[in-house]
Amino acid sequence: MNPAQQEPFVERFREPNTPYLSPAKVGDFFGLRVQELAERARVHRNTPTARPHTAQLQKYLQEMLRVLAVATEITGDSERAAFLLRNEPLRAFGYKTADTLVQEGRSDAVIAYLESLAGGFAG
Repeated sequence: MNPAQQEPFVERFREPNTPYLSPAKVGDFFGLRVQELAERARVHRNTPTARPHTAQLQKYLQEMLRVLAVATEITGDSERAAFLLRNEPLRAFGYKTADTLVQEGRSDAVIAYLESLAGGFAG
């Protein structure tokens, strides 16, 4: 299969027959309960199941997957990338994890940092 025919990375997290991401699929992949996703996205605990299309929740899921995509590109393994995002303290950010930084709305900074690591400029 040529690259143009490959399914986009984010497609595996899509809610079936909808244009939005599945909180359950993202949560399962990262090892998070749906209620934990709600906390991280700062929405009501029932929102991921009752209203998964909510803008604030979808934005959080999109940001997590943006960071995951970059980390996967660097590590070559999405499961390893997810583990590192949740557990690896980043010295450049006061030893916060990428996961914590995404929750703080700093996904662009995490992506820039990861890209600089890939290029050999930080660390």
